[in-house]
Amino acid sequence: MEYQVRHAAPEDAAAVAAVARRTWADTYRGIIPVEIQAAVLPQWYAEERLARAAANPASAFFVAQTGAGEGVGFAQAGPREEPGDAELWRFYVLPEHQRRGLGRRLLQACLGALQAQGPVSRLFVQVEAKNAGGRRAYERLGFHYVREYDDELMGHTTRMCEMCLHLDGQGS
Repeated sequence: MEYQVRHAAPEDAAAVAAVARRTWADTYRGIIPVEIQAAVLPQWYAEERLARAAANPASAFFVAQTGAGEGVGFAQAGPREEPGDAELWRFYVLPEHQRRGLGRRLLQACLGALQAQGPVSRLFVQVEAKNAGGRRAYERLGFHYVREYDDELMGHTTRMCEMCLHLDGQGS
């Protein structure tokens, strides 16, 4: 199957929200309670919010589509406070389209957009510690374990794992 990765546009908001709903249900089954997911998704993936983020020409927000134009993945990243550091905020590909290089292409697109704004030496990501599949995917992309910590998500405590991709050839 042929795929395209391109900068997100405001009209992609509905497709991004749909991918988020499907991937969250699959990814966080048994990790984040369904009622917490149901409360979080409409806030974090509100179409108006996604459209505003996509409308920003400086944003590192990309979508992956099939040749027929079906949205199958997305990624969004941005700078952190520390100079040279950035964070991958959102990164999802529908299960049936995973392991086809889309994640790597989305990651490279985000990194390219971030580096166009200034040097980036480290890219961080936060992943639920129990999300073994996600952690393996990030490791395949070159991320390394940094630390674990507890985080609150609408009254639900979840164990998070911070991972880092070093872009300057340096290890941890």
